[in-house]
Amino acid sequence: MNKIQIKKELKKIDYELKVNRPKISPYSHNVVKRRTFLLFAQVHLINILDAKSRKDKWYEKFETEMYYKIMDKYYNWGKNE
Repeated sequence: MNKIQIKKELKKIDYELKVNRPKISPYSHNVVKRRTFLLFAQVHLINILDAKSRKDKWYEKFETEMYYKIMDKYYNWGKNE
């Protein structure tokens, strides 16, 4: 994943967190758990950038894999339950 792709992914997550949020209040436990995955995904994307700057290929690969696993759970939420 290169820096441009990471920035695009961060924009998608930012949109999901700020604009595409549920209208219900307070959030149900399910919604909170699902949105927590977006926060974890942000952390992994930043860790990927950090690994790139340190030129640590192993750590970059690990964080990229973790990012994809978390986003897979997020997008397939109904199937995972």
